[in-house]
Amino acid sequence: LGRRLLLGLAVNGVVALGAKRTGSIDVPGALSAIFIGTVITGTLGLRGFALMAAFFVVGSLATRLGYRVKAARGIAQEKGGARGWRNAWANGGVPALLALMVGAAPSDMQLLYLLAYAAAVATAAADTCSSEVGKAYGRRTFLITTLRPVPPGTEGAVSLEGTLGGLLGAALVAGLGAALGLYPWLAAVLVAVAGLLGSLAESVLGTVAERKGWLDNDLLNALNTALGAVFVVFLLRLFPLSS
Repeated sequence: LGRRLLLGLAVNGVVALGAKRTGSIDVPGALSAIFIGTVITGTLGLRGFALMAAFFVVGSLATRLGYRVKAARGIAQEKGGARGWRNAWANGGVPALLALMVGAAPSDMQLLYLLAYAAAVATAAADTCSSEVGKAYGRRTFLITTLRPVPPGTEGAVSLEGTLGGLLGAALVAGLGAALGLYPWLAAVLVAVAGLLGSLAESVLGTVAERKGWLDNDLLNALNTALGAVFVVFLLRLFPLSS
């Protein structure tokens, strides 16, 4: 564990420094990412951390995709797309907790918690990609609860382009875990679906919670990663891996 923690600190320090230099993250966000990434690496190793790293790369690329269009509409990520500490914890706090639970769980429960971790990260990727792609390229944007047409960037709005982007983001994270041998490919399908469902659930909650002031966007993001983890557990009951 000590060696993995030191390795995680070194690797995440390098990653955070590179992200800071490219403008993908600010200093408080980088420090938070180092802590979160080190916890994940210490419990799951570099293969487990690779999923969070993939989310960061995919999310950063999606944020920069069509940035001029989003900026012109006034709905672009602030600070030129640089993510702060609140965003780091909103997307990484639940996965870090689930990673710790993998390490503490008995051997027969570790795969379940590992898939929950992967689904939480996949949800974060789906949410970021769907939002950023939809803001820039969504041609017809609807409020998910009423299907009423709304402008891009409206909380709770969805579009076909954004939804497909979210599915792609979740699939990339889920597929990476299977490719690295963390879990079977069938499990990767369930993780990707759970990630998309978690992202869509956040859109449903966002139409009410943020407008009424119950939750801000960062708390909604944290909640949807938890929902993604819950969804994969339900999917595992419907489609057991042993079958």
